[in-house]
Amino acid sequence: MFLSERFSKAAIFFLFLCSIIPALTVGAAVDSRFELDQKSLGVAAPSGEKTKAVKPSKKQPVKVTAKSISVASAGNGIVHVVAPGDNLFKILMRDYKFSNDEAEKAIKVICRENSISDIRRLKVGQKIVIPSSRRTSVKSGRNLQSGSPHKEVRKASGMALRLNSADTEIPEREAFTQVSKTWDRIIPHLASGQKADMIKAANYSLTFDPQRYPVFADMAGGSILVDKNDSIPPLVKNLIIEKNPAVRIISESPLNGKRFLSTLLDSAGFYSVEKDFSIEFGSDPKLTFYADFKIEKSPESLINQDMILMNSGPISTPAVLHEFLKKEGFTLYEPFISRETSSPAVRGKIFQITPRNQIEIIDSLLTSMAIAPLRDKIIDVFAADDNGISLSVKAERYFERGGQRHVITRFDGDPIVYTLFRILAAKGYKTVILEGRDDFRKVTEKLLSSMSITGKYDKHKIGPGPGDSYFFKMSGFRLEGTGFPAAGLFLTDLELDNDVGRLFHESGYSIISE
Repeated sequence: MFLSERFSKAAIFFLFLCSIIPALTVGAAVDSRFELDQKSLGVAAPSGEKTKAVKPSKKQPVKVTAKSISVASAGNGIVHVVAPGDNLFKILMRDYKFSNDEAEKAIKVICRENSISDIRRLKVGQKIVIPSSRRTSVKSGRNLQSGSPHKEVRKASGMALRLNSADTEIPEREAFTQVSKTWDRIIPHLASGQKADMIKAANYSLTFDPQRYPVFADMAGGSILVDKNDSIPPLVKNLIIEKNPAVRIISESPLNGKRFLSTLLDSAGFYSVEKDFSIEFGSDPKLTFYADFKIEKSPESLINQDMILMNSGPISTPAVLHEFLKKEGFTLYEPFISRETSSPAVRGKIFQITPRNQIEIIDSLLTSMAIAPLRDKIIDVFAADDNGISLSVKAERYFERGGQRHVITRFDGDPIVYTLFRILAAKGYKTVILEGRDDFRKVTEKLLSSMSITGKYDKHKIGPGPGDSYFFKMSGFRLEGTGFPAAGLFLTDLELDNDVGRLFHESGYSIISE
C-alpha cells in the first residue's frame, strides 16, 4: 500500500513535469500583454522576420481591449472604458487618431464633462465619454513606416530609437535657424548639444533628428519639441509624456511666422505674453509702435524695465528705433527679417519752421516750396496819368506763380495801407495781409489760401510704408499734389529732437530746418 502511494505520487509529479517542459523550452517567449508593436513605433520588423497574427484558441477567452468598447452614451459621445496603462493622451491619439494639438484641446473638455481632476490618475474600468463630434471626422493615423526613412538601431546596452529624415525645405530650415538664434538670446540655458535627446534610460533611449524636430528651451528648464508635420507616432508621444513630462510638443511650422511664434511663446512658461501689443511715446510728435507680442519673463520685468517685444514681419525696424525702445526698457526681436538691408526710398520732406517773426515765417514757407520772392517791391496802385500823378504802395514780399501776382505785407494799423492793398486785390493781385496776432498756423493758412494750395493744419499721421511697425502723429500742414514729393511736403513749427530726426531720416524723410 505504501509503495502504491509512492508510485501514484511519482506518476502525478511526472505528469506535472511533462505539462510545464514545453513552456520552459520556449523561454524567449513573452507574455503577449507585454509585447511592443513595432508598427506603432514606426519601425519596420527586422529583415527576414515575418510577423504572425496570434489567434486565440477556442479554449482561450478573447481579451476585450479599450478599442473594442464603444457604447453610445446618453449625450453626444462614446463611452470608453479605461484599460491598464491608459492615459487620456494615449486613448485619444491611439484609439481615436487625434493629433497632439487636438488631444490637448479635447482633454480640457473631457476633464470638465467627466469631472476628472487629475488626468494621470485614471482607474482601470473607469468610463469616460469621448466627444463624438471629433470622432466622426477621424483622420487616418500617420505611420512613420511609410514615407520618411525612420529606422530602428540596436545597441549592445539596449535598444535606441532614433527618428531622422531627409533635410527639410531650405526656407523652413533657415526660418528655424533664425528663430533658434533669437530664442537662445531670450532663454540661453539650453546647450545645443542636448537638443536631440528626449529620453535616456538604462535599456533604451529616444533621440530626434534636430533638422526635422527642433527643440527650444522653456523658462522652467524643460524643452519644447517642434513636430511641424504632426508625424511623431502616438506611442512615441505617449512615451515622452509619461517618461519626460518636462517636454511639450507643438505642431507648427515657422513658415507660418506669427502663428508659430504664438504657439511657441504659449508653451514657454513666461510670466505673461500679450498679443497685438501697442505703445505710445511722447505727445507731439507722438510715436506709436506695434508689436505682435510683448513678453514679461518674470513679475519683476516691468519694474526692472526688462521687457521683450517680438515681431514676425519681414521688414526690419530701423536701428535708431531699436536703441530708443531699449532706453525705454524694451528689447525688440525680429527673427524673420531679411539679412539684407537697403536704403529707404525717399518718401517726403519735413520742414521745421522755427522763426517767430511773421515775415521770416513767410520766407521759410516760400523756401520750402522753392519760391524766391522779391523784397520791398514798389507797386503802382494808380499809374501816372496826364496830370503826372501816381499812387504806389510797398509790398514786403512779392512773387509770381502760375500766372498769378502775389503780394504780402504786415498790417501796422494804418487804414490807408489796408485800403490800398484791398484795391490791389480788386485789380487781380493775390494779397496776404498779416495781422499782429497771426502765428505760424494762421500765417501758413493765409499764404496757402492765396496760392490755392490745399493744406489743412492737423495732427497728421506720418510713417513709413505698409507693413512697418510704427508711425508718428505730428502737428503741421501736409501739402500734396503736383510739385510736391510723393508722400507730400510737411510743414511744422515743432522742434524735433535728434532721435526723432534720425528715425524720420531712416524712414525715408529728409528733415530741413529753416
